[in-house]
Amino acid sequence: MFRVVIVFICLGLLLVGCRSSDDEGLEGQIEKVETNHFVVDCSDEANKGKKGAIDAVGYGCNVEYTHQTIFRDESGKALKIDDFSSGSIVNVVFEKPVNIRESIAKKKPFVVTAKEIVLLTNEDNH
Repeated sequence: MFRVVIVFICLGLLLVGCRSSDDEGLEGQIEKVETNHFVVDCSDEANKGKKGAIDAVGYGCNVEYTHQTIFRDESGKALKIDDFSSGSIVNVVFEKPVNIRESIAKKKPFVVTAKEIVLLTNEDNH
């Protein structure tokens, strides 16, 4: 019985390790700040795993924020929406997993909702 439990625990850890974190967020530069959303460059996510020549096409993802979205810096300090501007580099944690590459490949419109937006660098401190 003990061996069976150990096998299930190992399989569970293996499956958790195989889960893709790419669907849970992205890091990119804010291209545009608009009411209730940012347009974030998600070209790296769109091209991740592609084989062969990569097109020089840039992809912008609409990242919606809500009253529940947490805005902070890398050290955990709470920020406000006004602390984010075009040119800022951010890490966005999605509310629900989204496969950006698949959505772009299918030319399927999508908007991701941010659970958390972390300011990595601001255009003022490059």
